[in-house]
Amino acid sequence: MTICRTVFNTLIEYDHKTLQPLPGLAQSWELKGDTLTFRLRPGVTYHSGRPFDARDVVFAITNLHKDNVSSQLKHVAKAIADIDSDGLDVRLKLARPMSNVFDLFEILVIPDRESIAELAKGSRIIGTGPFRVASYSPGAGLKLRRNEKYFKPSRPYLDGVDITIVSQSQSMLSSMRSGQTHLVLDIAPLDAVGITNDRRFKVVAADPYDSAYYVASNVSVKPLDDKRVRQAIAWGIDRQRILDQVLGGIGTTSSLPWSPTSPAYDAAKARHYTYNPDRAKELIREAGARGARLDIVYNAGLGANARIAEIVQYNLSQAGIDARAVPLQAADFQGRLTGGKLPGLFVNGHGFGQLAPATLVKGAFPFNADKNASNFVSPEYQSIANALWSAADPAATKAASDRVNDFLLDQQFVTDLVTSAHTFTVTKRLRGLAYSMFDYLNLDDAYLD
Repeated sequence: MTICRTVFNTLIEYDHKTLQPLPGLAQSWELKGDTLTFRLRPGVTYHSGRPFDARDVVFAITNLHKDNVSSQLKHVAKAIADIDSDGLDVRLKLARPMSNVFDLFEILVIPDRESIAELAKGSRIIGTGPFRVASYSPGAGLKLRRNEKYFKPSRPYLDGVDITIVSQSQSMLSSMRSGQTHLVLDIAPLDAVGITNDRRFKVVAADPYDSAYYVASNVSVKPLDDKRVRQAIAWGIDRQRILDQVLGGIGTTSSLPWSPTSPAYDAAKARHYTYNPDRAKELIREAGARGARLDIVYNAGLGANARIAEIVQYNLSQAGIDARAVPLQAADFQGRLTGGKLPGLFVNGHGFGQLAPATLVKGAFPFNADKNASNFVSPEYQSIANALWSAADPAATKAASDRVNDFLLDQQFVTDLVTSAHTFTVTKRLRGLAYSMFDYLNLDDAYLD
């Protein structure tokens, strides 16, 4: 979140309200038939002094085709059948219609192709962004200094930015109170509530609302192969308690994975599952699952997940499931998540609900119709996900989104709980803060008053 938009740039940047692309490294573009052409901004240089050109864009896209390069937008890159360039023009031939093609160019930073091996090792980090990396200490932080040749005139205003990695929320707050720090990312929600009335600080909830919390089912584990049990879980969890007691009221309860700004968001369907312990007990009894033993695993490195897992454990125990919250170390959790090897239920967070809806059902790992962490496979789901991917206009997107929403509410292999937001806690002296639709920090216009 800290260096993607401070050290690098992307081809386009989304308007947060309309999701329409705005110029970044590309100053214009045209989508005609199956060909998308970008005209690149002239006069851009990398921090090394080398001019940026179309070959850098071609490299960034083709690099995503490699098996060892992961991205939740890889499906878009792989559907680009051919790329050619001419001066400042890059032409992409698309293998199929894609309603989310611009999502790729909102997230894809364009690195210096000549130092990509050093970038992978962290020994040399070269971009086109407003700040260059003066020093980098893995696990500790970075020192960024003003890029004097940045392509935006008179930007950035700041001479430099020092980024320090601190895991304890109270330590972050102490640094702000002492005047050493002007910006903190993702302070603990309850700490954010604690400084709401302190006029020295301001907590900004990022408007993409792309931090959603869920509990999901590995459907290869009994009794989670029975959708009545999964629906019982959805009825049995007290979402409002999670929002109030864990997330400090930042966000909204929801049965759907979308941000409220998404074209797929449906307010009525988002309220489909309410806290109804009696309905949960009834469904568990119908499924013959009363007393079933289930583990609820979570990433122990994230405080919110631990507290959510505790509430889920209590709620499911009240509904008749013998549930047990089990912490896993971050690397173990992530490895089992991507391998579909998590036992029973798992609590985690997801993003991608704030973009073109196809990106969630084709790319976000909990929901990916082709391969997901729940081992949920359905030709019907794959068909409606592909329809959403191909949707050519808002009416088609709405129709396909309605089908996806109804399907997700019925199947519940992922039970969404709360749609929340990443936060930026700033001192009142810091002005001009901005961020991308992925909450990448944008300090182009930032200054200290």
